[in-house]
Amino acid sequence: MQATTILSKALAAALSLIVVAALGCQARGGPEALSDSDSEASTSGGPTTLGTTTSTVTTAASMTGGVSMGTDTSATSDGLCDNDGVCDEDAGENLANCLHDCATCDVDGVCDETHETPAVCPADCSATACELDGVLDRLHEQCDDNNRANNDACTATCSLNVCGDGFLNEDEGSAEECDDGDLDDGDGCDHLCVRERHTVFVTSESYRGSMAPAIGDLVGLELADAHCDELAASADLPGSYRAWLSAGAGSPGDRFGFPEGFAGRFETTTGEVVADGWEQLTSGALAHGIDRDESGALVDATPVWTNTTIGGAATGADDCDGWTSGDVQAAGAHGTSGEVDGGWTAGGVLPCSLLSRLYCVQVAE
Repeated sequence: MQATTILSKALAAALSLIVVAALGCQARGGPEALSDSDSEASTSGGPTTLGTTTSTVTTAASMTGGVSMGTDTSATSDGLCDNDGVCDEDAGENLANCLHDCATCDVDGVCDETHETPAVCPADCSATACELDGVLDRLHEQCDDNNRANNDACTATCSLNVCGDGFLNEDEGSAEECDDGDLDDGDGCDHLCVRERHTVFVTSESYRGSMAPAIGDLVGLELADAHCDELAASADLPGSYRAWLSAGAGSPGDRFGFPEGFAGRFETTTGEVVADGWEQLTSGALAHGIDRDESGALVDATPVWTNTTIGGAATGADDCDGWTSGDVQAAGAHGTSGEVDGGWTAGGVLPCSLLSRLYCVQVAE
């Protein structure tokens, strides 16, 4: 009997030790201690899970031009962010839980990851991904029109087509007339992507190959240029003008001062588009013939002194001795006003004793 009592007490003591040990383990680990497999899952990369009981938010970092765009918090189990592009504060949407809908924009040239996205602030944030599926990813795309065209409002990189990007936006209603890839003025396409206008006209006056009558001591090409400036001033046309005329090493391609790739628009004095850019002006295919004089009066087809090729270079030696001679034995090359093919500048040869007109072109200042 005594032995039985002793055994019972020993068993009770052992049970007490087991209980104490178990309670000690719980205190050290707590009821939420992670198992080995849980711990491995929590540090294995992939989506980060926030919270344990009421809601789960999956975050995915996005980048814009090397600048972090914050996190995509649109997928919430409590439905706070519906990704409709409208920040519904009454429904609980805010910058912290719904950058998709609640992003704002402070244009300063720097993409602020805390509140700006490419879709809302394209001036600061570049597109960093492009699905071209027709569905706008607000965290990564500025636009998405589901095509690879670069000549519409949304380019093939899901970036808005803006002035200075080198892509002409040809959509109806677009304000772009040109886009030469920069925002510089003076190169024919200005900082608003509008073509700079340059007036061209055929003179109302006719001249022999000597370019008489004289203006001061000027001769040859300089005298012809002076006639153009004088007639332009008489008609209150702005700018400086040069004659489309070549002699020796001097030609429009060398004398006019237009930069390579000049994109300005050449127009008659009544506004008809003769050519968009130097390339078209020297292509042998004008959009409209040069058939108006300095005052806007229509000029019928008539010979015009040029000695200039379609490409704006000197044709040869048929230049009336450098445009100083009105001798019948000397010859000058001419074109014909109003023509739209190469004949406008390269049409034949006439004796320098005959009267012909000049083309005058407003040049770069």
